[in-house]
This record gives sequence, C-alpha cells and structure tokens, in this order.
Amino acid sequence: MNEYHSLTSKTICDTLGTDGKGEYLLRTVKDPDVRRQEILDGAIKIFARKGYDKTTTADISKELNISQGLCYRYYPTKEAIYDAALDKYADTIVQENRQKIRPDMPIREVIDQVTGSMENLKAAEKEDKSLYVIFHSENSQRMHDELFLRVANKTIPYIQEHLRIVKEKGEIAIEDPDGAAIAGIYGWVGLCMTSGLTDEERMKKMHRIWYQLLELS
Repeated sequence: MNEYHSLTSKTICDTLGTDGKGEYLLRTVKDPDVRRQEILDGAIKIFARKGYDKTTTADISKELNISQGLCYRYYPTKEAIYDAALDKYADTIVQENRQKIRPDMPIREVIDQVTGSMENLKAAEKEDKSLYVIFHSENSQRMHDELFLRVANKTIPYIQEHLRIVKEKGEIAIEDPDGAAIAGIYGWVGLCMTSGLTDEERMKKMHRIWYQLLELS
C-alpha cells in the first residue's frame, strides 16, 4: 500500500481516485534515501519515548502516517531499524571524538587526550538526545555494550592510520601498528565493560596499556 496526500485539484494527471469525500488522492514520491532517513528518525523518537522493546512497526508507521508495507520496504524488521540507529549513533560518537585529535598530533599527546577524562569521551554520546536515551536508559545494558563494540569497530581504522603516520615520523618503532590499534581499542572496550573500576582507574590503566603496546618510555 502506498502513502497518499489529499488534493482538491482535479487537474493533476496522476490522480488515483478519491477518498470518498470528493477529494482526489496522489501518490507521494520521495527519494529513497530521504524516505529511509525519515523512517529511521521517526523510529528513534518512538524508541526514546516508549522504549525499544515496547515499540512495534505499527507504532512507527502510525507516527509517520505511512503504511507498514512502506516501512517494511526500507526496513524488513524492527531489528533492522535498531541496527541502523545503532550505526548512526556509533558514527556520531566516533566522528565527535575524532575531531578532538589533530592529524599532526604527537602520539603521546593523543594518548593523554584520549585517556585524560572519561567524561570528555562520554560527551560525544550526548550529541543526540534521543539516541542517548535509548542506549542509556534503565535495562539497556545489552544495547549499550553493542554500542561500545560498534564504536570500537569504527574507531580502529582511524587509530591504525594515525599509528602508521607516527611510525613514519619515527615517534614509534613497533613492527605492527595495525595490530596494536586493534589490541588497544578492544582493551579499552574490555575496561569499560569491567565492573568494579572507577572511570579514573580505567583511564589510568588504558594510558599504561597504550604506552606498553607502542613501546613508549
């Protein structure tokens, strides 16, 4: 089923009949990327308001005033919408934190910047209020852990690139900077998921781990 807008003009050649009240109906055509983003943005608002588990595809369709069939055309399941929201949020966090590191920043300064404050890193998570609510609400630990892993996977290529650059500059001499980036980022994820540590303790441990991985004195 397609979405329609009510039109009072009878001169439009693409009319598909009336709505029973004498008004003509026209198929609404939108760019697929625009429609896909519209559905995602609408779903994110409902997830934040009702919670992911309590939201149905019917709720999303009703919110956007579109048919469920149109929704399924872009996202075959509610889980597919969730995955797109997860990916969007991870991209936001990675790009916000990436802006804090200059391409020419010395590696020791990068480590000090990244491990200096957990709140500094968490600030990027608050850029989108609706997504923040979804992934940081009560009983959302699983979703939060999935977010950590997605952020890690998206962060690794940037860290690898930076380590290659500083190796060419002679700041580090390790044989495998790509492997060090993977170990460092997943070490960070592990520390963040480990209970019983304060944020300050996590940052200190991460600082020490990066220095050991990069063989810095």
